[in-house]
Order: sequence, then C-alpha cells, then structure tokens
Amino acid sequence: MFNCSLRSRGWHLRFILVILLTLLIAGLVWLPSPTRAAPESSGQAYLAVQFNDHDRLVRTINFSTTISGLDALLQSGLSVETKDYSWGTAVCSIEGVGCPPDDCFCGGSNFWNYEYWNFDSNSWEHHSIGASGYNVYNGNVEGWRWGEWGGKPILPWQQLNSAREALIWLRSQQNADGGFGGSDVYSSSESLLSIASNHEKAGDWVRSPGNQSLAAYMMANAAGYANQSATRVGKVTVGISSSDTCKTHNLLEPLDFYNSATGAFGDDAGALTQAWAILGTRALSESIPTEAINYLQNLQIITTTNTTTIGGWEWDTGWGMDTNTTSLAIQALLSAGLNNTDPSIQYALNYFHAAQNSDGGFPFSLTDPSSSSDADSTAYVLQALYALGEDPLSDAWKKNGVSPLDFLISLQLDDGSYKWQSSYGSNLLATQQAIPALLGRAMPFTTSGSRDCLDTFLPIISR
Repeated sequence: MFNCSLRSRGWHLRFILVILLTLLIAGLVWLPSPTRAAPESSGQAYLAVQFNDHDRLVRTINFSTTISGLDALLQSGLSVETKDYSWGTAVCSIEGVGCPPDDCFCGGSNFWNYEYWNFDSNSWEHHSIGASGYNVYNGNVEGWRWGEWGGKPILPWQQLNSAREALIWLRSQQNADGGFGGSDVYSSSESLLSIASNHEKAGDWVRSPGNQSLAAYMMANAAGYANQSATRVGKVTVGISSSDTCKTHNLLEPLDFYNSATGAFGDDAGALTQAWAILGTRALSESIPTEAINYLQNLQIITTTNTTTIGGWEWDTGWGMDTNTTSLAIQALLSAGLNNTDPSIQYALNYFHAAQNSDGGFPFSLTDPSSSSDADSTAYVLQALYALGEDPLSDAWKKNGVSPLDFLISLQLDDGSYKWQSSYGSNLLATQQAIPALLGRAMPFTTSGSRDCLDTFLPIISR
C-alpha cells in the first residue's frame, strides 16, 4: 500500500518543500547560518513593520542585554501575539494585523515575513534563521512584513530611517504644555498627524516627566481652535482618530458644517475646506455624501496645454491650482471611494507631471513666481502618489535621475530636521509634513473612528 507513482512522489516532495519554505520565511524554523561573533549585550537596533502596501511604522529598540529578533519585536511596545510550537515561536499578529494565536496561520498565503535590511545590497532580505534563534546586533535593522512570499517589499530603509530621525527631532521641539510651535493648535495638529502616521499615541508624547502630553494638550485646546471651520475640524479629527486621542464632547464634527442643499461643508467652501472635511468624516468612519464628492470634483480647474489636459484644485478662489490642495483633494476623493481611473484623478496626475521641477521636487504652484521646489509641497504630492499606488522611485517620477523622495531627503539636516527649501535652516512645519510622506502614508491614516473622552473618563470617575 506504500507503492506510489513517481508523479505522486514528486507532488509530495514539492508540497513538503513549500511548507518548509513557508516556515522558514515566517521565522519558524531555521537553517545553519555562517559563524558570527559573540552577540553584543547592549546597543540600538531598528524595527520596520509593514502591515500592507500603504501602512507601515518604524521603531528604535534599545537593549542592555543580548536579545533575539523576537525579543526586539516584543520590546517595541507594539501589540504582538505569538504561539509556541515544538519547532519554535510563531508571530501570529502585530497590532491586530494577522491571525489569532488559536489559528496562527489563518492567513493562508499571507503571513508575517521576517526580514532584515542588507546594507551591502541596499535591500530587504529574508533571514536564514528564525526570529527566536537570531541574536540582534547593534545597528541591525529588523523587518516584519505581512503578506505573501515575494510580495511588495518594505520601503527602503534610508527612507524609513529619515522619518525615524525626523520624529526624534520633532520630540525635542515639544513644549512643556504638550503643544508645539508657539503652543498653538495649528502646529500641534501637524505634530499629531506626524506621530499618527507612525502608529504612535499622543498620550506617550511628553517632553519630560511631569509635563503634559500632546493628547492632554489637544483635549484641552482643540475645540476652541477647530470649531471655527470645517477645515480645522477635519484636520484635527484626522489626527485625533489616528493617535489614540479621545474626542472631547464639545469638539464638532465635519458633518456639523455640512450643507445638504449644496454639498459643501460650509458656505461656499473652497477645495481645501472640502478636502479636509471629507478626510475628517472618513476618519470618523462616517459615510461621505455623494453631493460632497461631486462638489469637490466640480471645484477642479481643468486646462489643456499641448494636447495634454491637466487639472488641479486651488487653495482659495482666484489663487489658481496648486500642488498642495490638489494632493489633499486626491486623498479625499480616493478615501471617499472614487476610483483612481476617474478622469479628474488622471488630470491631476498630469498636473503633477507638469509641475515637477528638474530637481525632482515640487513647488507650491506653476504660477508661483519662484517655482522652487520645497519640502512641504513635495511631501504632500508624495502622499497623493502613495494613495494612488504610484511608485515615487520609478523612472516615471524622476527628473534627471532624481526622484521626489531623493529631493525631499536631500533637505534633511544632520539633526534630523527638514529645511523648507535648500537655502533655509530647520523648519518645524517642513519636518512635520515630511514624516507621513517618508513613511508612505496617505490620509486618513485610519477609518476606525475615535473614542469619546466621556466614555474614557466615566469608568474612572465612577470608581
């Protein structure tokens, strides 16, 4: 009864090889690796986690004793679920992405790939040893990617590390009251967006022990600032919803400004207001009225030059189309369900190509007298390109061999901060807006809604 054909034997052999390869990739079994020096007992390593093609984060891991790759992941502060097997420990989920421990391989062909950044080849490669058996060394870059074997790779480490360094500098700029800049909500909301794009909690951002957190600052001040317009409410809502900051009862929602008769969020809302209001509404996991989508589309300025139709949106009436507002409009329309093959989106892509400068970067607008590329505009365009599934490193987005990402990273200073333009010094806003772009994150960063502060504190008060 053990007799089988060669074809049957070959099928079984291939099946076994596929299983072993899957386990190896996921860091569950390991093969002999080259002899290495004794592991360092202290140092600093780095972690990149990619949840999908549009969502990723970076972390710094400080260790004072010898740790494994699995230890590094567990010490990152992320929510990690694992399951022990006779052949090792499997990573089932990270931050809720993946499978529950009782069904660790429910993803089928999708699983947590365990990788590392190879500085020699400048690429991500699969570990040849399991995470629980690999010792982390000072300067190592560890990577975890949810997806299929051979799927879309994690973003290049140089790009992610640039965001990590910018976040470190941003922390140094926080005020004792928890806010940023001149302790105004505008600047603080920009910081909120920056940390939210990296899956960080505003409650963890405190300048020093005894000081107020960014979350506490926003809870105390957001409503007074944001309730003045749908633009502000939308922007603040995107940040609050993505940074584990609770929503105070007196903070309005974008739909509170909505005019069903016109489809506008407010009286004669411009594209900037409409875009931020849609993004904020989507962040709250609320439906976007069809009229609101149509209203924003109808605000697009469309022109034809040399047989190419370009279209963009303007910051305010009479200003002319600009890259920043166009980027926000694209993200808003896509988040509302518009397909990226829609003519309005294609016209906007044509506009981006027309606006891109020879240095690879983007200016605020084609009509700007200086027309010089700047960090803010380039970062906003990058977010729109990521939202559209474009590859900013591809030849399609290179000028003289320089990509928008190359240009943006060229503006980073040694301390991690960003310049607005090459002739300027450190700029808070430029640094804040560069971070989401470097992480490849498009807005809104989450559509899971927000917690009400009353729900958060009532259990504590009632004790």
